[in-house]
Amino acid sequence: MMPDDTQKPIAIGAIGGSGSRVLAKIIQASGVSIGSNLNPSSDNLEFTARFKTLDVLDLPDNQFFSRLGDFEAISRADMVQAGNKRWGWKEPNTHVVIERILEAYPSMRYVHLLRNGFDMAFSGNQNQPRLWGPAYLNRPISDPPTPPESLAYFCEVHRRISKLARQPHNQSRILFVEYEALCYDPKSEITRLLDFLDFKPEVSLKELCNAVQQPASIGRSLAFGLKPFDQEDLNYIRKNLPKMLPAS
Repeated sequence: MMPDDTQKPIAIGAIGGSGSRVLAKIIQASGVSIGSNLNPSSDNLEFTARFKTLDVLDLPDNQFFSRLGDFEAISRADMVQAGNKRWGWKEPNTHVVIERILEAYPSMRYVHLLRNGFDMAFSGNQNQPRLWGPAYLNRPISDPPTPPESLAYFCEVHRRISKLARQPHNQSRILFVEYEALCYDPKSEITRLLDFLDFKPEVSLKELCNAVQQPASIGRSLAFGLKPFDQEDLNYIRKNLPKMLPAS
């Protein structure tokens, strides 16, 4: 089965451990079906089974779009069962294959959650750098990945999604949401998200804001400083994401 290009799904991706579960809660509370086969983090396991595999990077288009079409059929059935009118999913690894998904759905929206790369480098969740890092960085990766390797992966993911978002046909289809901004000012960030998705929530903005809880792990990297990291990656952060640098 091939995907229906008239569909308008909403997809959420991130580097694992970024806190993307809160975005899933927000769009679900806004009336979007995100699937029925979910793990405790609200990852759509039907997506995981089809696309969180190394072979997907070299999968021929006909096989890739066949997998996507099967996933769409399951997702739309879940939407009908839930009584919703829109469907989508949250699975952090979505960004790995987002180019071809955007190609399949010209009217879709993709939300990429961005959390401080230094905090991510010291996260206990290094599953993505471990799995995708060798392909992204074109070099072997330690197991577990080191903080410098994790930051290098973070920079490469941001570089790639930013380049994709700058393309004229994607400028209204890709949105970056900063996790820290969402925690510090949920009202503004959720309003920006809803405007991007172009729909009115089924619950109040206050209820959506209540889904956001600031974790103690924000700022966990401050104790380690910047010395562990490669200069190339620090330069990238300084140029493109200066707010992530610790205050001097």
